Amino acid sequence: MIRLLQIEDLKQAADIAALAYPGMLIQSDEKKKEFIERLATEQKENNGIEFFGCFDEQGELLGIFRVNDFECNINGKFQRIFGIGMVAVHLLHKKEKVAFQLLSYFHNYARQENVALVSLYPFNPSFYRKMGYGYGPLRYEFKFKPGEMIADGNKSKVKFLTPSDEDAIVSLYNEYAQNNHGMLKRTWKEKEYIKTRKTYYVGVEEENYLVGALAFTLDPVKDSHFLHQHMIIHEWIWSNPSAYKQLASWVSSQQDQVDRVIFRTNDQSFVYSLFNPLNDSNHVIPSVYHEVATTGSGIMYRITNIESFVNGTNFNGLGRPQENTQILLEIEDSFITEQDGVYKLSYSREQWEIQRVGKTHEQVDITIGIHDLSSWWMGCVTLESLFNYGEAKVHQLDPKMLDEWFKPRNGPICFTTF
Repeated sequence: MIRLLQIEDLKQAADIAALAYPGMLIQSDEKKKEFIERLATEQKENNGIEFFGCFDEQGELLGIFRVNDFECNINGKFQRIFGIGMVAVHLLHKKEKVAFQLLSYFHNYARQENVALVSLYPFNPSFYRKMGYGYGPLRYEFKFKPGEMIADGNKSKVKFLTPSDEDAIVSLYNEYAQNNHGMLKRTWKEKEYIKTRKTYYVGVEEENYLVGALAFTLDPVKDSHFLHQHMIIHEWIWSNPSAYKQLASWVSSQQDQVDRVIFRTNDQSFVYSLFNPLNDSNHVIPSVYHEVATTGSGIMYRITNIESFVNGTNFNGLGRPQENTQILLEIEDSFITEQDGVYKLSYSREQWEIQRVGKTHEQVDITIGIHDLSSWWMGCVTLESLFNYGEAKVHQLDPKMLDEWFKPRNGPICFTTF
């Protein structure tokens, strides 16, 4: 049985989390008590967070997960999506399909709530890919000398921000989210981080409005002396180029105190904002490509209701067919079997419509797995690439033309962890 966790369940939940995620450092009684108090607060607040548990017939908790209810910019239009986190299974009940039950419940819950897209950060990407999750955008970790920033802005307006600036930071953040596909609106937990000064914030104002903000910490360099530190930039948002330039100049001015600036972003074009983007690896990729960043695959997406996704997004802002068009789309989904089968995508009067037709004897135009469809429709990969690698089949139609109709022009970016 899977249900919402109650206060009396949180001790068992903390025991499971402590063993599943030793890096959380909640093994001691004191830390576990703090963790239970945090869970209790998050569960009762009106914050879009819910904790669920899977119980056996004797009432023992076998596994847990957290549902995060977000608003996500999907190609310029905010949509409700779910993010699943803290998926953990009791150490004595591994390989008993507990995770299968947790994910099945989560997907059904999303479908009941008419949430067409869900996301997660995987402990093992291949595990979730088998459950229909597609790879999201890559993240690049740059590690550069502060003085290598192109610093031609005026840093004189840069000032420290405080928790009293929370509303201005949230407003600027949500404006940034409105302009960037894949971004989530500021969450309750992120607002709590501002209140508790989890990071330092600096920002710039124009005409009494916050137009740029940067969150950072200063971390000692491992195995070095106390004057040796890196600057970790956790968040960098701006509403105009001038605000970015001012903050970049401020970062550049820290070269007497900071050895390297570590900045993680989904935007590979950040390299063009640096005089010298080389990191500290001294690694050259043959023939002569100097390493400038390390790259990781993180957030993954899954469409849980194909009809709702099409009806909700209408592939807003993308290219349109010149005439009425019909496409037969065969989707392979072995985890949510209700979605497995053939769909008819029809375009007329500036509107895309979709209808599930089950099976057909007609030649389908596209055959694709739900994991790759999710990545494609979220703008993480082109259909042309999937076709070229043999991961999607396309008949009679031009994959480049289909990308113009269905793939967001820019890949998603996401700052939110969950």
